[in-house]
Parts: sequence; C-alpha cells; structure tokens
Amino acid sequence: MRRREYVTAVGSSVGAIATTGIGGAQTRTLKRVFPAERTTAVRPGDGIGFEIAATPGVEPQTADWRVDGPDGDAITPYDPFYSYTYVTGNPAASGQFDESGTHEVGVTVDGTTIAWSVEVTENAPAAPSVDVTCDPGPDATITVRDDVEVTASSADESGLLRRLFWQEGRNATYVDNAALSGSTATVTYATSGGAIWFIGGYPMTAWVVCRDGRLSSARTEGPSVAAFRDVTITGTNAPVRSGDDLVVDAEIAIDGDSTYHAFVEAEPDLIVGHDPTHVDSETVEVFAGNSETVRLEFTTATVRNTQTFPVRVETRHAASETDVTVIGTEDAESHGSLEVREMTTNTPVTGGERLEVTATLENTGDGPADRDVELVVGDDPTTVDTQGVTVGAGETTTVTLGYETYPVENDDEFPVSVDTSDDTATQSVLVYGRSGDDTGDGGERDEATFAVSITGTNVPVTGGEWLSVAAVAENVGSAPGRHDVQLVVGRSPEVVDTLRVSLEPGQSQRLSLGYETYPVANDDTFPIVVRSPHASDRRTVTVRGTD
Repeated sequence: MRRREYVTAVGSSVGAIATTGIGGAQTRTLKRVFPAERTTAVRPGDGIGFEIAATPGVEPQTADWRVDGPDGDAITPYDPFYSYTYVTGNPAASGQFDESGTHEVGVTVDGTTIAWSVEVTENAPAAPSVDVTCDPGPDATITVRDDVEVTASSADESGLLRRLFWQEGRNATYVDNAALSGSTATVTYATSGGAIWFIGGYPMTAWVVCRDGRLSSARTEGPSVAAFRDVTITGTNAPVRSGDDLVVDAEIAIDGDSTYHAFVEAEPDLIVGHDPTHVDSETVEVFAGNSETVRLEFTTATVRNTQTFPVRVETRHAASETDVTVIGTEDAESHGSLEVREMTTNTPVTGGERLEVTATLENTGDGPADRDVELVVGDDPTTVDTQGVTVGAGETTTVTLGYETYPVENDDEFPVSVDTSDDTATQSVLVYGRSGDDTGDGGERDEATFAVSITGTNVPVTGGEWLSVAAVAENVGSAPGRHDVQLVVGRSPEVVDTLRVSLEPGQSQRLSLGYETYPVANDDTFPIVVRSPHASDRRTVTVRGTD
C-alpha cells in the first residue's frame, strides 16, 4: 500500500509534497514528538495535541487512537491534523478534557503502541497564547498577483514552545509548519504568486503546541481577491492626419485561471495626451486565463502642426502606453499619403488554399510615404499579413499580401481590406467550402463572377441628406449565380447598403444603392466603394457641412 500524494495550493515555501510508500515487510519505528515525555498535564478545557514520528510514514486511518474511560472521544485524529498526517506520515491528534482526572491516551500502528498519561488539573501550566494578523487585512481587495503575509505571535509562560502549524481554516487543510522554542516566537507565512485560499474567502489558522502537548489556536480572515485585468496595446493606425480617427487596439488578459473558472468583466479606458484626457472606453467579458482584443478610438483635433503625444489604455489593475503622431494640416503633404488605387484578389479559392490580394498604392503627398501595409480579414477584423513599403512623392507601387485560408466545410463570404493607415480599401471575397456545397441553391457549385462599376452619384450633398450611388453589376463568369453587392463608405469602412443580385452568365443589371449621410458640421471628403465578392469600384465623395 502507498500513501497518496497530497498536493496543496500554497505559497513558495510549500508545493506538492509526495509521501513515502510503505510495505508490510518494512520495520517501523515510532517516537514521541509531543508530548515529548510519557506523562504530561493540561488544564480542564484547554487544548492538547499529540504527535509521533513514524518511519516509514503511515496513512491517517491506519493509526488507532484510544482514550480510556468515558472521555474516549475527547481526542480525535481528524481536524485539524488529518491532512497533516497525509503530508508527513506522522500520526497526530488533538482535543481537550473538560473534567479533572487522569487519562491514558495511546496510538497503535501495526501492533505497536505508544501511550501518554495525561493529568487534567487546574494546577497545570496555562495554554500558550497565539495571535494572528493578516497583511493586507480583511477590508482590503487585492489581485491574484499580490502577496499576502500572515503573522502569528505566540508565548508560553513555561518556555516550552515547540511547533506552529499553518492551516487553511475552512477545510482544515495543512499548509506548513515552523519549529519554535523558548517563551515567545513570531512566525510569518507569505504566499507567492497569488492569495491561495483567501480567494475562496477562507480564513488562515495557526496552531501552537508546546513540548508537553499544550495547544492553542487563532485565526484571521484574509483580503478579498479579484482576478487581475492585464492590458497590452497591440497596435495603432498612427500616424493619422489631424481630424481623422485614431484607432488603438489593445489585448485584455485575465490572470486567474487557477482560481476563477468564469467570465470576468473588464472596462479598458483610452487616455490620450500630455494632459491626460479620457476619450473612449469599452466593456468586455473575458474568460479567466484567456484574452480578448478591444478597439478604442477617438477623432483627433484639427491642428496646423504635427504633434506626437502618448496614448494609454488602462484597466483597474494595469496600463499600457505608446506614443502616436498626428500630422498637422500644414505638414500633411510633406509627410506623404499612401492611397489604395486598385485592389484585386485571386478568389474564389477553396478553404485551405492561399488567398492573395494585390493592391496598387499611390503616394499623393509631397514627401515620401514610409508605411506598413496590412491585410485585414473578417467581420471581426484580424490582421493576417503585413508588408513595409517606402513610396516616393507622386510614385506608385504594387504589393501582394496573402494568407492560408481556414479549411471551412461550407462556403464563406467575408470582407478583406488593405490598410495603409492613410487609406483603406475593402472587398468581399468568397472561400468555397471543402464539402463541395454550392452557394445556396442546391445545385452544383456556383462559378459566377460578378464585376461591378460605379456609374454615377448625386454628390455633393449636404450632411443629413440621402447619398445615391448608381452602379452596374455584370456576371462575367461561366455559370449563373447570386451574390451580395454592397455599398461601403468611410476611411473606417462601414457597409451601409446591400443588394442581393442574381445574374445569368453575361447578364448585367443596373443598381441603385445609398444611405442617409451624417449631419456633419464641416465638409467631409471620404471614399465610397461598391463591391461584390470578386471585384470593387471606388470613388471619393464630399458631404457638405451644415455650417
């Protein structure tokens, strides 16, 4: 038979403790630890403890504790020392006698018995005293990354202090012990890397025992404990031009998976500027031990000169900071501006194949444009590829970005975007499911390919008025098909109108799309895109301000 391995979630001083196996043929030795002598004395109602050192160690249930007379249940091998025996292999027990008299207390292991004679009398020495405090205290709230120190101060007028036992106070789980001596002693137990049982609201108990077995205990409540809400800024769209939206992406991680098996709510705040100003916040629920990405943004002020300033994302426990640059109106041209002039893809592809996007970029500014061009995919935007480019004033360049698509079973249609930080172009793409299913009409796979073009708009319009876009969709593929054609507007692309179009091969259809513009105060110029899963066409429009 082997005693089980006993694992406790404790601090740096105790971890997982494996006990030694025993066999029937092994020679066992037993020795008194406390009371150290055969006879001892204790006052009525005071605690008394017993321990023997067993080599090899024993299971708690294999030690048979007996007390003579009617007080046979005054001593128990269970709380608080049952788990102590599991860890150490030393049989231990405790209890109290309420009436004066003399009692024989014994423990038998594999036929060997060790006994004590206990005189219960008012003339016995007083029980040791013990006081326990916790730092931080019960009124504090900490995180799982913070440490907790529990301090026990003990005294014995007979000068016989022997040992202090630390115990989690709700489940009577043994944690650690410390050797004592003399008349007074102070012992501190410090957790590391978390608040351990305090997370569950459990107290901490200290048991102090003397060489002659006299025993006392005290307990303390711990602080409240919260999961740690960590934050890391993962990217921005800086530099941006003054008046444009500055976007900050941040990862929110919840530290506490060993203690919180639930969703934890976090509310990151975006703080900007040398004179810190709160400009945005977001509420997100994250399962403990995992992370989620949030996007925070604000519209920058219109400034003449280029400015660089800090942006910081804060949670209640952590902060992450980076510097961003906003290009002033007088400097905008000299910094270059990388516009997306054309965008094509190799879709449709089958799930698991590489999807490639080729974009033609033009620097419309007076100075060089040094940018990281990103390929962003999905309705929950994810950057899947990045390429750095440097384009001289008035020059163009072509970039090809791509990634290996997920091997979906069914057809999947989603947006892909090329983002230069100055400009964004978006197009819907189609990834065929590997099951060979069609696009929804129950026949063979749709091989239709829709080309689209913008034929006119009613701009300029005044903010708050309807913006109309005329377009043509043509099926240039070899099979009939049905696809969505979308109107997408803005530098941060937003789908504002969608038409479902069915076309035979070679057939075309005139389309009318539109939306109600926002009542802006100042003139606003921005891109509009009409797109199908296979192609897109782009224009720049102006909405007049209401002022």
